[in-house]
Amino acid sequence: MNPEQLLSQLQPLRVPDPVGFWPMAPVWWLLLIAAALAAAFTVVWFVRRYKRTAYRREGLAWLRDLEARDADVHALSAALKATALKVYPPETVAGLSGTDWPQFLRSSCPKFSSTALTILTQTHAPNPSTPDSTDWQHARLWMQRHEVPRA
Repeated sequence: MNPEQLLSQLQPLRVPDPVGFWPMAPVWWLLLIAAALAAAFTVVWFVRRYKRTAYRREGLAWLRDLEARDADVHALSAALKATALKVYPPETVAGLSGTDWPQFLRSSCPKFSSTALTILTQTHAPNPSTPDSTDWQHARLWMQRHEVPRA
């Protein structure tokens, strides 16, 4: 037989089908499920954190409003105490006044100096001072950074 004749009888080479993405191997399904669970967990964590810190955002808005109106020390103390009552036990916070009240605020916020918010001792004084910009700054710092007791 003629080699040319034999070569003409050959069929062209068949290329195999490309490997497709579907159906996925079981390991990929497990990884996809794990990624979906991690994403769901992260979303739930952020939503809970957002709800848990809503009182801080409300307190900061309250302080901004009070500062814009140039409120007195009574209003500042009321805003801080109302916010503190949302996260600390009432029996711990409600009765605080005088030097105990700013001392409690300083102890619950590690960022404070030993003289921060001393103006709150004048809440029940006959002629209390007006809070200055440093006092408002300390109040905002407390709203943002105070440590919440774990339940």
